[in-house]
Amino acid sequence: MKIVGIIPARYNSKRLPGKPLIKINGETLIHLTYKSVLNSRLFDSIYIATDSIKIRNAVKKIGAQCIMTSSDSQNGTERCAEVINKLNHLISDKDIIINIQCDEPFIKKEHFIKIINLFKNNIQIGTLVSPIQKDDILDESVVKVNLKTNDTAIDFSRSISHLNNEQKIYKHIGIYAYQKTTLIKLSGLKATEKELNENLEQLRWIEHGYKIVCAVINENLISINTKNDIKKL
Repeated sequence: MKIVGIIPARYNSKRLPGKPLIKINGETLIHLTYKSVLNSRLFDSIYIATDSIKIRNAVKKIGAQCIMTSSDSQNGTERCAEVINKLNHLISDKDIIINIQCDEPFIKKEHFIKIINLFKNNIQIGTLVSPIQKDDILDESVVKVNLKTNDTAIDFSRSISHLNNEQKIYKHIGIYAYQKTTLIKLSGLKATEKELNENLEQLRWIEHGYKIVCAVINENLISINTKNDIKKL
């Protein structure tokens, strides 16, 4: 079983245009996230998936493997599925594919280990969550999630008012893991109204009957979604 990392990187982000190439302390965001994945030493291969020539040229300079994907891809999972289809002969059905959103530069080896360990229980989809901080509760760039007692996600939302406030609410971390057959199936699902309203692809999976199991981490990782997130650094 191999561990394959894919970092989808879209240039035309609505909240922060050109996000992957924004510089933080002299390095681009995509480079910082790539280094976090590479330095974990857990991955058999790492690919950056993008439809942007600017991003491709930038990541080639840091020695990363880049695969061009279609501008028609609607989300990171569809971009990951494109990569896997192009590399089909290199990826087995039991390999674990980890989709790391490029706005998660502070993710570490111990976090990857937690999500990989979820597959000891034959799950469909894995992701990470952390206890939500007071400053994040009303921030709609921060995705929130309700969990069942077995750490399966019930619902995701950008607005806390859309969740069940009688259950504990966590902050979602932008990383998903699945095996190849699950990834291909997810990429072919039809979009749902709830997903489109929230602009959260994981809602499509839940509404189509897939289970998302969450590993809880204690660290409050800063995701780079807005200019305000850069100021937090």
